Amino acid sequence: MEKCYTLIERQMYAEALRLLTQILKKEINNPQLETIYLIQHILSQSQRYKNLQIKILELVKQEENEEEIDDDRYFNLVFDLINLYIDQNKIQQAQNWSKKLKKYAQEIKFNEAIMYLIENLDNMLAYKEKKVDLKEQLQTYEELLEIEIKTKYFEKDGMPAYLIPTRWFNKWKSYVNDRPIEPTNESLNIEKEIEVLENLFKISSDLDIEEQITALGPINGFSLIQIQLTLELDPFSPKQYTNYILKENLREGVDFIIVGHKIFEYFKNIYGGFEIKRLIVEHSQTHQKYVDLVPRMIQFIILPNEEKHRLRLITANSSDLVFDLSKKVSRILKLNNEVRWWKFNDIQSQEDFIKKLQNRELYKLVSAKILEKTTMIDEINFTSSDLFICEIKYGKNWQISEIDKKQMSSIKRKMNVSDIPRIMNDSRKGVTGLQNLGNTCFMNAALQCLSNTYELTEYMVSNEFYQYLNCDNPLGTKGALATAYAELMKIMWYGNNSSVSAYDLKRVIGKFAPQFYGYGQQDSHEFLSYLLDGLHEDLNKVINKPFVKEVEITDQSDFEASRIFWNNYILRNQSKIQQLMVGQYKSTLVCPNCRRISKTFDPFMSLSLPIPSYSLIQLNLYFIYQDGKIPLKFQLNLTSDQDANYIGQELSQALNISQDQMNFVLLKDHLIKERIKKKQNVKWIQEHEGQLFVYQIEREYYQLLDDQIHIDFYYCNKTERSNYNEQIFTFPRQFVLQKNDKIIDIYFRIYQQFKHNLIFIIQDLADQLLNDKVQIEEYCQHVPETLEEFLFEIKQFKVQPFQLMYRGKPMDFMNQDPIEIFNTKTFSINVILNPLFGKKEIQNLKFQRCKDFNIEQNRQLRKGEYTLEDCLRSFAKEEILGKGNEWYCNKCKQHVKATKQMEIYKAPQLLIIHLKRFRSGNDRISNYGSFFFAGGSQKITTMVYFPKNLNLNSFVLSKVNDNDSIDYHYELYGVDNHFGGLGGGHYTACAYNSLINKWVDYNDSNARITSADVESEAAYVLFYRRIDSQRCSL
Repeated sequence: MEKCYTLIERQMYAEALRLLTQILKKEINNPQLETIYLIQHILSQSQRYKNLQIKILELVKQEENEEEIDDDRYFNLVFDLINLYIDQNKIQQAQNWSKKLKKYAQEIKFNEAIMYLIENLDNMLAYKEKKVDLKEQLQTYEELLEIEIKTKYFEKDGMPAYLIPTRWFNKWKSYVNDRPIEPTNESLNIEKEIEVLENLFKISSDLDIEEQITALGPINGFSLIQIQLTLELDPFSPKQYTNYILKENLREGVDFIIVGHKIFEYFKNIYGGFEIKRLIVEHSQTHQKYVDLVPRMIQFIILPNEEKHRLRLITANSSDLVFDLSKKVSRILKLNNEVRWWKFNDIQSQEDFIKKLQNRELYKLVSAKILEKTTMIDEINFTSSDLFICEIKYGKNWQISEIDKKQMSSIKRKMNVSDIPRIMNDSRKGVTGLQNLGNTCFMNAALQCLSNTYELTEYMVSNEFYQYLNCDNPLGTKGALATAYAELMKIMWYGNNSSVSAYDLKRVIGKFAPQFYGYGQQDSHEFLSYLLDGLHEDLNKVINKPFVKEVEITDQSDFEASRIFWNNYILRNQSKIQQLMVGQYKSTLVCPNCRRISKTFDPFMSLSLPIPSYSLIQLNLYFIYQDGKIPLKFQLNLTSDQDANYIGQELSQALNISQDQMNFVLLKDHLIKERIKKKQNVKWIQEHEGQLFVYQIEREYYQLLDDQIHIDFYYCNKTERSNYNEQIFTFPRQFVLQKNDKIIDIYFRIYQQFKHNLIFIIQDLADQLLNDKVQIEEYCQHVPETLEEFLFEIKQFKVQPFQLMYRGKPMDFMNQDPIEIFNTKTFSINVILNPLFGKKEIQNLKFQRCKDFNIEQNRQLRKGEYTLEDCLRSFAKEEILGKGNEWYCNKCKQHVKATKQMEIYKAPQLLIIHLKRFRSGNDRISNYGSFFFAGGSQKITTMVYFPKNLNLNSFVLSKVNDNDSIDYHYELYGVDNHFGGLGGGHYTACAYNSLINKWVDYNDSNARITSADVESEAAYVLFYRRIDSQRCSL
């Protein structure tokens, strides 16, 4: 198992899962909790594999003679299983396992906080959903949302905010709009290993299957919380929202959404659920309002007279005071005694104190301080692993005393402890972990790579930066950021602790950049960008920045233009960051009309490169057969300039259907919004709102003959509120008629496509309408081929299955007149279903399901592997600006879709490369209907091979075109990794320590020398040093 833990720690999930599957096969009749726990840990990193997780977790058995409950795997695994059942609305199964969990908790005698959660779980599962019209739900939600916006609800300090799991909310949107919910696109690249496990359990894959939501289930807030068995229950009702802790690394918009009180109560009243409540608070410095998502976890022991000195855990909001902590403990312990809090000054003092307690020695705090009652929690430098002492006063005197500073100094002299910068023999020399302050791995990974940027670190730890500290720069932090960063570097390189806290630095950053104020997961590259920009402004030698006019480049050479832009930049920006890390882009725009060229040369601190496979546009389309067969779903990776004609070729080859029989349309709200010409490209399709449908038809719309007419027909049923209004409830169908065809011919053609949906009504009326000898299913499968046969069948029915409406008027079923044409190639007809049709028949006509159809070349493309050079070439590729991003041509005097090209003109000494692994879903619509769902953010797991020695000469224009004398050869010295999916992802770093000449692997508090290959699919930000850099002199 040790190897499995190592692989999981390094996020090598495929290798770990292969090994665990072999172990599980041997243990299949009596699997160990440890095996199930590790497999579940891997599978839960993704939103996929729900069915497989259930099968594996159902193997869980309570182990006998379980002595330790602090890390109770049985409880956590059963809790995971219950959440999965709830997600699939299998409430009975969830209740059965909840009973087992409750019985187990009572036997183990869990604390009140756990029993509180189980009680709330039972209440949620027992709730009966109320029947409220789906349209009414949607309308009410939109009205409440509008009220929230108008009243600026989230700008009010102290108001409650509620977290709803994103998956539940997306299912609700699908439910009220009667649309299938699409599968997630994220992947951990463990598909082969998953297939082996699915075969072991004999279950089919649940990947890439659209869920048709027929029932929703409760708002399962339990899916967002982690189990902490030492958490104390606050009995005070207004504070009960602090009795649970969110899982680590949750991200807003990915794992949950935030709503106001009225919206949550409306949903809860209908569906039931468990509320995750947080407070809207005001930033003490910027006065901006934000939701305090992650309360601080405070570990403590109670002294004196606490048996076994039991470790306890409580939570507190960042804005709470130490006084509030005391009140909370008093409520929990039901005490009226005075309370005070102690915090150790360093880890060693904490460890020494714990040893004294374990040895039952007398305790005397040496390096600790009493926390003032009025101190705000967020002003205290601590991590979730730090220990506090809660001292209760019995009688007149306190039990614990603090040694005064003079006594402390004498102890330091006696111990021969010198100032940190002088300690070299025992120092960590940069092999120092950074403690996770609560979802701050994104910060730790970036800081470790930057720490090993010795050119900057030397500048900071030597205090050279002080002489250039710019405390008057309004764009900086008045020197606070640079000073905090320098102090952190000193203790990381000269200190002797295996791990340290970056709390002071984070606090400064949160003060000036509210997006980093809390303890939620953030993007590591965004943090790095802010940090470098802030350090640059704090260290900027330019005290009074001059005004620089905007430059218009016309006929100057690149060399001259670059120099002009660079000199203007230097007039306002001169710092160590600028000297080391700032390069220069060249951006070229060309007007498609007048061919005017505009060039700009802008600075950059990091180079953001697209990953080629996702330079492609991922396009979903549905193919609708003419004969009513189950539609097909295609997911194609296409370039922006490929057109509908190319898509048609792909479909034609895959389906053996002529392109001339394909109609391309965009649908929204079941209506055709755009008819697509074969020349229109993918970018155009993507930019226009709607879902792409391709219909098989006799002849493509734009190729109709003179005597042909195209018909769109929409299935409708009477609305409950009116006998006169029709409601379209499914996607349209299409066919082609001759212009001299009669109205009865239209009835005939629609009946041919419609008949296979009549099976339900025929079953209900079989005795009245059909001969006993006729088999119902055979009858429905037989499609009449002639008008006479059609009329014969209708007479057998004795009822007219549907009525056609054209321009608001009914079309007579037996009308022999030709179609009335109004100088058009197409017209639309509404097909009004006979009231005999019930919900079954209507449901059968809806877009209930589809089959995935994979085109091999596209699947291989998605799983392709690329090099860093491929990314550089993709970066420099010309593109046409899309809709909403047009460029204003001052010659044509209009906004145009110009051609744009970005290139590297000059590269810096230290090159930071950002691989764009996260793609926003805002530009990709993943479903169709009256409520569009954004596909959500997406992580790109494509492998990008990056060299340890990078030759950039051929990519730097100043070298290629202007005879630049610099040799742009670089050596890799740092990698900022992001492992896992969007939800639950984790950042680590690997950096080359130039003082000890070894690579070091950094994972929050853990820092260890490694010889492992640093290349992986997780690489997110790369750090390169030009080979002409000076040697490290730390």
